[in-house]
Amino acid sequence: MVSYKELIGFVWQFMRSQKWTFILIFLLDSLAWPLESMLWPYILHLVVDIFTTYEGDRMAAWEALRGPIIGGVCLSVYIALASRTMGFLMAKALPKLQADLRMAMFDHIQHHSPHYFNERFSGSLANKMSDMTGQVESIIQQLFWPIFPAIATCILGLVVFWFVNPVFAGILLVWMTIHLSVTLKFSKSCDLYEHRHGEARSTLLGKIVDSFTNNFAVNLFYRFKYERKAVDPFQQEEKDTNTSSKCYIEKMRCFTDLFYCVVGFLGINGSLLYLWTHNQITSGQVIQVFTTMWNITGVTWAVGSALPIFFQSFGTAKQAYSVMRDPQDLGDKAGAKELKISLGEIVFDNVSFCYGEKDLFENKHVQIRGGEKVGLVGFTGAGKSTFINLILRFFPLHKGKILIDGQEIADVSLESLRKQIALIPQDPVLFHRTLRENICYGKPEAREEEIICAAKLAHCDEFIRNIPKGYEAIVGERGTKLSGGKRQRIAIARAILADAPILFLDEATSSLDSVTERYIQDSLEKLMQNRTTIVIAHRLSTLSRMDRILVFDKGKIVEEGSHDFLLKLDGLYARMWKMQVGGFLPDRPPVS
Repeated sequence: MVSYKELIGFVWQFMRSQKWTFILIFLLDSLAWPLESMLWPYILHLVVDIFTTYEGDRMAAWEALRGPIIGGVCLSVYIALASRTMGFLMAKALPKLQADLRMAMFDHIQHHSPHYFNERFSGSLANKMSDMTGQVESIIQQLFWPIFPAIATCILGLVVFWFVNPVFAGILLVWMTIHLSVTLKFSKSCDLYEHRHGEARSTLLGKIVDSFTNNFAVNLFYRFKYERKAVDPFQQEEKDTNTSSKCYIEKMRCFTDLFYCVVGFLGINGSLLYLWTHNQITSGQVIQVFTTMWNITGVTWAVGSALPIFFQSFGTAKQAYSVMRDPQDLGDKAGAKELKISLGEIVFDNVSFCYGEKDLFENKHVQIRGGEKVGLVGFTGAGKSTFINLILRFFPLHKGKILIDGQEIADVSLESLRKQIALIPQDPVLFHRTLRENICYGKPEAREEEIICAAKLAHCDEFIRNIPKGYEAIVGERGTKLSGGKRQRIAIARAILADAPILFLDEATSSLDSVTERYIQDSLEKLMQNRTTIVIAHRLSTLSRMDRILVFDKGKIVEEGSHDFLLKLDGLYARMWKMQVGGFLPDRPPVS
């Protein structure tokens, strides 16, 4: 579990840039409320004693009342100014702190590999970011009000009571010690309860977002009740952990109420009555002690309510911070160099890779010459997509190395590697942004004429101009406002605009109709010129013009050569060619 020290250290690195602002807030906060709590009772003490002294000649009391009245006015003005100044400082400091925390978590999470996101709910990760910023704000607010002021108020209260009568100071000290000890003992356990609740809430929200994301399937099969039933167990877990956390707090409050009644209320008020009846304190001092004790009771009661929330917030924040402990599975080595490409030659040198418990590649040796067009073919799970994912460094190798123009990809920066490779995936996912933004994602600084040219080559300029707002149209979450074929063409335009020396096509035309595919193939042919190109396709006819075809079977390359050569070889590729259904290769070989 994340420690308090670790979380505080993480937050402090962002508070440090505003440390003088927070110090000023602390000073204002620690003086305003304690002074108000102590000075008003003292002013009332003076006023009551003056009223008692001048009972026979009340008009003569005005001279004596001048000091308490001026003191009260000054105190009121000071409290108002201090409170508003502190409020404006907090209004400035907290949003910046939250923004810094949010962006630090965003940067850390965003730099994980696709495998990391495949294993987690995106909604849950986003919820943890929200929890962190919200709970850190709660922690700071509880510290500045009421915890810090309460500590200062109790210390000043002890001093004031000591000068009035040490008996009051002794009773207050005993009650404060018992009250805070009980509160702390219970509050620390709130951390664990809220940690469980935070985990349950994040999981629940992840399930909800997953259901919303797949709403088309829910509607298609009319599975609304099914989805409700699927979410119910996680909702029940969230409700149970939330209830446990809140009930535990109420148990703590029962104990603090008991000790206040026995020690605080009876002790202080009993002592007041005894000392006043024995003429050891004045009526004004009775008012002062009673009012001061009332103020201290209020502030300690506030602390008693705040500490569970404080530790709950810590529990939730620690649970949210846990994502920052997830090591980034792929990153740059210290001193990583920029990848420089001249030819685009790709070499697998003794590469071994396991996907889970499945040995996919073992001591693989492959050389793809610069500018060569290579097709990858094989049944589902044979290792084709893994082959290009390893070149992209989506997964770390278990053994061996991959080189591009003699440079080991593990030694170059990820940014420079990914800039040199354009991938057109089988199922492209678009951002919930404009068509223009989605196209120029391959080259954010692209000029208008470059964007239009890429769109025309990908044959998407026509349909873009025929929809409202054209290139400024929003495509919907994951591009759901567009058909699969249109999303595919946007992805192709993006790759064309990237103009990378290495090109990967993973079923790039699978979502296109036959007419559009014919046009796109012409564009792709031009795009492949003078580029090292790797093409994955289940429609084997699209590989017929490749320089070389690699035939995969269970992670091994069992055949390689041109389309004509492999047909003459009459091996696995030839059998695949014969078993194509509607021009497509089946996912699995037929059962013999």
